[in-house]
Amino acid sequence: MSSVVVTLFEGDHHLGAAALINSLHAAGFSGTVICGHRGPLPPWAHTARHLADIEVEFVALETTAHLTNYKPEFLLHVWTTLRPAAARLFYFDPDIVLKTRWSFLEEWTDYGVALVEDVNSPLPESHPRRGAWRRCLAARRKRVRRETPLYVNGGFIGLTREHLGFLHEWRDAMTLVGEEIGGLDRSMFSFAADLASPAYPFSKTDQDALNIALMSASQPISVMGAEAMDFRPGGWTLSHAIGPEKPWRKKFLRAALAGRAPTPADHAFWQHASAPLPAFSARTATRQRSSLSLAGLLGRFYRRA
Repeated sequence: MSSVVVTLFEGDHHLGAAALINSLHAAGFSGTVICGHRGPLPPWAHTARHLADIEVEFVALETTAHLTNYKPEFLLHVWTTLRPAAARLFYFDPDIVLKTRWSFLEEWTDYGVALVEDVNSPLPESHPRRGAWRRCLAARRKRVRRETPLYVNGGFIGLTREHLGFLHEWRDAMTLVGEEIGGLDRSMFSFAADLASPAYPFSKTDQDALNIALMSASQPISVMGAEAMDFRPGGWTLSHAIGPEKPWRKKFLRAALAGRAPTPADHAFWQHASAPLPAFSARTATRQRSSLSLAGLLGRFYRRA
């Protein structure tokens, strides 16, 4: 078995998961996609079981952890139990779609653990946030093996079996963060204002844990810049719709009139929202794409002050 793709979702994020799978299909992916989900199966589940080149498996989750904090644990479960023969494993948040050919992502993992800089990168080696992380690692007798100013996004990771140990480092770092924040059922989406503040060294939970793992792990890494998720111009790899205003929720005309033009992630999502998995009815998809086009035109004239 070559590559396995994993995503986690609950609620309306199943719409993003469908677009992710559609973008994998368009990119030439052939293999297994494992969807860990909380709650009922999505409406498109039946169609997903009949795709020609992609096997979609749904795994109902019973964890009490917030799903954003469950990533390394579930990835290890996939690799050790569900798909132990996989040569490569990839995780994508369900608000990401692919823009490049699938074979590039597999090639990327040959150079190290594949990661992408976050919109808030860099985070200098001397930053107090990193100082707090080092202190926590030292208290647990964990070594810092790599100093880097890179701060990566927690929505994507790809790696070969040779670098499986990195997932153990991420899980250990996630355990550390859980101890610091009062449990893995908590996240930046449920924090009080003081813990959600950038001044708190673990406010990004899973993403901070991933960056702590970068410091403690010995495995090689291969990091693309923030443009690889469309956080900066020039992206051609992935598109990541960060923030609460997801493309499937956004009122494009209202946003454009308020000075918020459609983003590259909005366009990328709706490009992959219909086939082969119909996340929306044909009428809804047509209406939203028309709204998106008009909002793009309005966005040329309306800008937030």
